[in-house]
Amino acid sequence: MAGKAKFDQEAAFKAIVGADHQSAQEPSAASRPVAGGGKNKDRVQRSYFIDRDLDKALRKMGLEEDKKLTEVVNEILRVGLQKYL
Repeated sequence: MAGKAKFDQEAAFKAIVGADHQSAQEPSAASRPVAGGGKNKDRVQRSYFIDRDLDKALRKMGLEEDKKLTEVVNEILRVGLQKYL
């Protein structure tokens, strides 16, 4: 596996959106409402890697409590991060 090429994120971005497009959000885009209305105004989208067994437990908990995965994760994080909130 010698000589494995590294992924160039900047080149991939330019290939998708065009070389003349800026990666920063346009000022007018920040003023547009988020899909779904004001309900998500205090939310951010993040991506984290979690262990497979934790993912399975989260999904099981969501099914048993009839909650969305987002609700389950937020609930658990609020309990775990209570002293920091």
